[in-house]
Amino acid sequence: MSRRRFLEGAALAAGLVALPAWSSARASALDRLTVWGMPASPSVVLARAVASGALAPLVGEARFDVWRTADQMRAGVVSGEIALFATPTYAAANLFNRGAGVRLVNVITWGLLYVFAGQGVRLERVEDLKGKTLLVGAKNDAPDLLTRFVLKSAGLDPERDVTLSYVGTSAEAVPLLLAGKADAAVLPEPAASAAEIKAKQAGVSVTRALDVTELYAARSGRPAGIPQAGLAVTERFLDAHPELVAALHAASVEAAGWVGDHPKEAAGLIADPLKLPSPIVEASLPRFRLKVASAREAKTDLEAYFEALMTLSPDIVAGHLPEAAFYWGR
Repeated sequence: MSRRRFLEGAALAAGLVALPAWSSARASALDRLTVWGMPASPSVVLARAVASGALAPLVGEARFDVWRTADQMRAGVVSGEIALFATPTYAAANLFNRGAGVRLVNVITWGLLYVFAGQGVRLERVEDLKGKTLLVGAKNDAPDLLTRFVLKSAGLDPERDVTLSYVGTSAEAVPLLLAGKADAAVLPEPAASAAEIKAKQAGVSVTRALDVTELYAARSGRPAGIPQAGLAVTERFLDAHPELVAALHAASVEAAGWVGDHPKEAAGLIADPLKLPSPIVEASLPRFRLKVASAREAKTDLEAYFEALMTLSPDIVAGHLPEAAFYWGR
């Protein structure tokens, strides 16, 4: 997801706060609701929450879909088409701080970023990246900032000691790594699992060498876990349907357990919406540290994460930590 696109649309998104509130007559139930996932494996939690039927007492027809681009998501939030949606947590904080009327409901994934070593490359410690070329997704997005954070924490200068080679998306890094165009690559799930499967098919040896979540914990002093993405809601929808938001959060907690116990069925739920082969999705499920916690419960971890990102790019959350109202919880 592009941070730049979020910043470009902040003024437009801020128009949400000027829109009239929904009438209380609609507060008790909805005819239809779409819960929107993001194009990544953690969205399986929301897909299962909807499929479980947990929202049936409050919604006539509940469905799950995936937004494809930040532009689509932002436009949907502005228009009111998108009210409950998965998003990187920093993006939700950015929108909140810019007055866009968005709150964070929960955190779903606690770390899904890995450094892969290419064929013949020895990579056991962060320090081993010195002098190497490292493929990274969009510059100044969270994966890039987290990578630079752990490099600097290990005493490496990201601009001089390592050659950071930026690509448009993490998926674009996979064929370049397999072709030997770089020594290593920073890959989130499910691109990381895709790299392993495609490498095996091509007879190329790549290694899941470093876990960025563990490195972040070691360098930041926090417990292992990066609150990277979760469920967000527009304030207008939350004000009109607080019981529905609470029900979706509760269903997400239950869905997390179900996903862990039924990986094949879970992959089947999300493979088509993500437009990925089911084996890749299934392989990625154990790798993104699935745990659902309300935003209020995760507030300390979220603030530490935002502060770590802000040491490299304060604008990633619009310059300051969100106020307490940002963090939903009961």
